[in-house]
Amino acid sequence: MSEKIYIYGDSIMKATVPDDEFHYHFHLNQVMQPYEKLPVEIVNRAKMGATVTKGQSLLEHDLERGMEARYALLAFGGNDCDFDWSAVAASPQQEHQPHTELPHFLETLTSMIGRLKERGVQPVLMTLPPIDAGKYLNFICRDGLSREKILSWLGDCQMIYRFQEMYSDAVGHLAERLKLPLLDVRSAFLGDHNFWRMNAADGIHLTDEGYQFLFGHLAGSLTAKLEG
Repeated sequence: MSEKIYIYGDSIMKATVPDDEFHYHFHLNQVMQPYEKLPVEIVNRAKMGATVTKGQSLLEHDLERGMEARYALLAFGGNDCDFDWSAVAASPQQEHQPHTELPHFLETLTSMIGRLKERGVQPVLMTLPPIDAGKYLNFICRDGLSREKILSWLGDCQMIYRFQEMYSDAVGHLAERLKLPLLDVRSAFLGDHNFWRMNAADGIHLTDEGYQFLFGHLAGSLTAKLEG
């Protein structure tokens, strides 16, 4: 019998690719091909736009229905660290908080980890693929939001990158502290000279090539675990 692996995350884990008009399409079937040869059943519970709070609700639902699995990958942070950019543009002089503030993000993630361990499921964490702050700022402002006002609040464009990196680093530190397996996909992307081809036009999602790289990396890590 195949072992089950659950995936909880956002649109990245659905292999979501924007087209030229920024309509989004799921390419999950294509990138899951490396897993067909593995003796596992992948249950993908990722949802577009999901924060860790949504992930917690999905996990609790699955646990109530008798979830049984060997591993559960928790891949959150990309939406949690994002902001209400309309509000930022409207009032750049005000303080603004991300969708999920970092302490609550880590608290919720830690709670999910505890619930999985109670059921005998091994939690696995994942760092975030890097974003392109310049592309993302262009995407944010594409429908008329004031670039000048958003930048006045940010300080500089790369603050978007740094904020996302802060959440990614926090996930890595949490895995280290709790002695959990960590899939450090961020380092894999940052070390690749072709990353510019793997980052999509909106700056936050990946291209087909990027998702092949991401899910190939995950498949390689999984194979090593299963054979270890």
